[in-house]
Amino acid sequence: MKLSAFEFANAVDRMIEQLSSEDFHLRRRQSKWLQEEVLPISRLALHFKVPGLHVQVEAFEEDGPVDGHISIAGFRAEEFYVEVTCSHDYEESLRRELLVSQRVVPGAGPIFRDKRTGNVVAEMATVPVDHDQHIKAVAHVIVELFGKKAAKSYPPNTVLLIAFDDVSVYRHHAWGILLSAIEAMGSLRGSAFRWVFLFNCANNELQQAA
Repeated sequence: MKLSAFEFANAVDRMIEQLSSEDFHLRRRQSKWLQEEVLPISRLALHFKVPGLHVQVEAFEEDGPVDGHISIAGFRAEEFYVEVTCSHDYEESLRRELLVSQRVVPGAGPIFRDKRTGNVVAEMATVPVDHDQHIKAVAHVIVELFGKKAAKSYPPNTVLLIAFDDVSVYRHHAWGILLSAIEAMGSLRGSAFRWVFLFNCANNELQQAA
């Protein structure tokens, strides 16, 4: 799929809107590719779209060395590949599954799959949870994902886009906590990637981290 930035984002939004609730939350079939690769690429392309620039974006459906390509033409011209990686939290996937089946799920506390029945079992947290606990957990996953991607070889001029899904990372204050935690854990600098961006799928916010 190769379109201008606005057309691409509109097409992606329409495809996601057409997903069933179960496919969306459980990320089954095409939903996983749309939410974890194509949506982040579409928002990165929109980030570069300003009056006077034409932004063309493509997402590769085949499993290849990179996930997409963005080209920019106008008062400046450049192009780069995009590699997307998405945080995978097993407990959060269980919470999504329980939310679909029971329409309610505790936001914190023990959660696991019963090996005997196969059902997801969740308990409400019985001890206080720090307000920034989830944000620091996201930071830890991001640093791990960055390390894995930085250790691999990609085509020259590749941009790394790290996607995650956490409603607690919202606006300036929360992003400040996240970026500070990432810095304390080793930062996202020192790789061969041209730039490193972070995208929160939960609230459509994008930040450049390196």
